[in-house]
Amino acid sequence: MTSHQRISQLQNNTRSITLHRAIRVAHRYTQRTQSISLVVSLAIACLGALAKVAHPPLLAVATTIGAAWAGAYMVALSPQVGRYLRTSAVLQEMLDTTLFGTTWNSVLVGEQLPEDEVSRLSRRFRGDEASLRDYYLVAAVDAPYDVLFCLEQNLAWGSRIRRRFADVLLGFVAVWCVMGVIVGIVLGSTVGNLVNAWFVPSLGLLLSCSDIARVQILTTRERMRVVRLVRAVMEDPSSPILDNDEAFAVFSRQVQDVLFLARSQQSRTPQWFFRRFHDVDMADFRFKMQELERRASQGLHH
Repeated sequence: MTSHQRISQLQNNTRSITLHRAIRVAHRYTQRTQSISLVVSLAIACLGALAKVAHPPLLAVATTIGAAWAGAYMVALSPQVGRYLRTSAVLQEMLDTTLFGTTWNSVLVGEQLPEDEVSRLSRRFRGDEASLRDYYLVAAVDAPYDVLFCLEQNLAWGSRIRRRFADVLLGFVAVWCVMGVIVGIVLGSTVGNLVNAWFVPSLGLLLSCSDIARVQILTTRERMRVVRLVRAVMEDPSSPILDNDEAFAVFSRQVQDVLFLARSQQSRTPQWFFRRFHDVDMADFRFKMQELERRASQGLHH
């Protein structure tokens, strides 16, 4: 069995699907916590805006609630999200190391999740299991190009989605701030009143959106830095990494380390957002896969 056939079969076997189910549940916990935070923050922000326009006596209450919620987000919710993120990152690492034959980095990642915890999370999956199959596009090329292409997908595809999501959040923050200034001008508010009426109640919302966007952008930059290294290896037939198993093992482990750190810092984007661009992104990477297979068939990598 060739390497790419092994990856294709392994990613759809019972063990891999169980890990996929557990990963999706862990991400769902993270996304649910972030979604609740955003909804509550938006409600408080709207309360402040409504109080300013319709019922000024509520303004002090909205300001107090907004400041308290911003503190609660930083103290309580953010650490909880961090715990879920690490769980999902470890699960993804368990999957990838199995598929790609990468060594486990116990110094960085720690121990693998116990099987009972994997089972507990997996049993809570309620989605369509068919969506978990064929997670990676696996190019029909010799090793190590098949693994390198999967690593490239992890780095580049994830960067696309995360950057889009960050742009949406930053766009919302910008629009909200502009709206506040416009409302202040229309109502003739002073700067102090505008801050108390609009920006303090929405502080939790602005902090949440800005924090998510900031981390998404930072991880995207790091992913793109590393994907350039991966592509350079794939496009250089004389690279010693391609012909030396030990050198490739070290390189692939280093790439996995970057991916693990990125996954530990920020969750996946919401499923609806991922699906919105899935077909377009899939077409682009499928085209790249076909180009890689064409080059391999012509012996350009030998």
